Amino acid sequence: MTQDNSNPTRDMIDALQKGDNLGAETAFKSALSNKVGTELDDKRKDVASTIMAKEPETNNDNAEQSTEIDDWKKRT
Repeated sequence: MTQDNSNPTRDMIDALQKGDNLGAETAFKSALSNKVGTELDDKRKDVASTIMAKEPETNNDNAEQSTEIDDWKKRT
């Protein structure tokens, strides 16, 4: 069976019709790999654009930040 990588789903169906279970498995894995790869790429782009759009945090050294230890010291 000659696989056409442009449509692995069709290749899987064709292989099943011919009784080629190994070919169907290969086509299924290819289809799944393509789908997962595309989704991961989309998510990477989304996360990257979110990170790049964020305002940088400013570190204000003069501001006193209360911590759990500070709160405990104040109570005792």
